[in-house]
Amino acid sequence: MGNVRMLRLLDILHRRTDEEHILNGLALVKELGKYGITTDRRSVYRDIDALVEYGEDIVTTSKGFYLRNRRFSLAETMLLVSAVQAAPFITESKTSALISKLTSYMSEYQQDGLISASNIGGVKLRNEEVYRTIEMINYGIASKRRISFLYYKRGITKRDVVQRQGRRYEASPYAMVWVQDKYYLISNMVGHEGLTHFRLDRIRDVRIEDVPCRPVREVSEYGDRFDASDYAAKCLNMFGGEVRKILLRCSNELLGEMFDRFGESFPVKRDGDEHFIALVTAAESEGFISWVCQFGGRIEVLEPVELRQRIRLQFSEALEIYNRDLPKKPS
Repeated sequence: MGNVRMLRLLDILHRRTDEEHILNGLALVKELGKYGITTDRRSVYRDIDALVEYGEDIVTTSKGFYLRNRRFSLAETMLLVSAVQAAPFITESKTSALISKLTSYMSEYQQDGLISASNIGGVKLRNEEVYRTIEMINYGIASKRRISFLYYKRGITKRDVVQRQGRRYEASPYAMVWVQDKYYLISNMVGHEGLTHFRLDRIRDVRIEDVPCRPVREVSEYGDRFDASDYAAKCLNMFGGEVRKILLRCSNELLGEMFDRFGESFPVKRDGDEHFIALVTAAESEGFISWVCQFGGRIEVLEPVELRQRIRLQFSEALEIYNRDLPKKPS
């Protein structure tokens, strides 16, 4: 009974106390009584001493006792809860379960404030396999074995449509990266050169194949170890493409955006009073072109010339569409 009483006491201190909510010995005896545990204050004091000796950060004050340091601090828990709520690839049911686990380390009073402060909502996808997908891919990466899977995309009917008529994809997995609220598998697809991205929320039925992964040095600029953060920074919106040096002329108000996107190590120099020149390293891809186009005339690609011409064509095609008359509505 003593061991059960001590564990229940620790649970009460976790849930019912913090720096602003302190319980004395008598109150703890009453709380234990709610679980059918009959005891006295001296036994509670001995249990608290044993828990402190074990390493629990239980603070004794003139008013009683409270648990101070927990597995996660309040700020750490808020960051984790916000990340879970913002991640669209975590379904609503798994979001609720995961947040319950995270907040279980806080007191009941901290939980109330934490949930209300972090309740940002957002669109959630429906793939309940995502946990298993992550675990299986991670196992493939760790064991350096290929994986195979089915891949789905949304159709016009808003239903998931299996790709390649249901034939399985097979790939060498190297990393999973979280970019712009999407979680991606970075891999080399069998029969292809270079790296390929797959959305984790679109992957189903992952299997580990009894075939070794293709070495990442054969399909990328990296050596034996894939640098996920470097790769994600270069591949805007996770579109693949040849990584090149790109010279940009930007309006001064975009300096912060450039640092947020490319870090602070790229060369920058002034170009008059209102612009600067930046030399960045990025994949020359549709994702990069889309990123540039969203800023209109505030970013100009100077080099390479071929990329500049592709962007000019993109703007020309958009202008042609908007110069057309709208089709007449049926009367």
